Amino acid sequence: MAVLSFGTASTTSQQQAPQENASHRVGKGCSQTKPYLAKKRLATWKWQDTIYVSRTRTSYAEQRTHGCSYLRWIAKLWAGRANETYSRYVDLQEPEEAVCHVFGVYCSEALRVAGCESHLYVWAHNGQYLGMFQMGSSERERYGHGDTPLEQAHAAHEYFVDSGKDWSPWSCRP
Repeated sequence: MAVLSFGTASTTSQQQAPQENASHRVGKGCSQTKPYLAKKRLATWKWQDTIYVSRTRTSYAEQRTHGCSYLRWIAKLWAGRANETYSRYVDLQEPEEAVCHVFGVYCSEALRVAGCESHLYVWAHNGQYLGMFQMGSSERERYGHGDTPLEQAHAAHEYFVDSGKDWSPWSCRP
């Protein structure tokens, strides 16, 4: 019986030591989780702003929660969102993708107009008219312009909406 008691005490002390080390590691990892989470949230919002979509809402639950497993879950969630949004941004570097993303239901019409105006070439120019949608200097000043298909599509969409969604400002029509 003494051997059994000794064996039990020995087993219990061996089990406690790894648990203490594991909780110590969790504590360290947990302290690094909040900054990582904040970084991934900001990255997500940066790319969402860049591709003109509304930001994912947050309740900042990590400020009220101290459980490491929950914090890691939130951090993993925001990291996935950041990767997903960045991948979408990369896809939107293609003119067709950018135009359809911005124009939505008017995608096919916008593609025909941009195709006619510039062959969907971002660096197209004809006198004062520049970009995929060949917007003039006063229109670029008012609605913006940029070097990427997404920026140019966004500016053209603003112009399109202000003109009554009838393509009248463009010489090429759908």
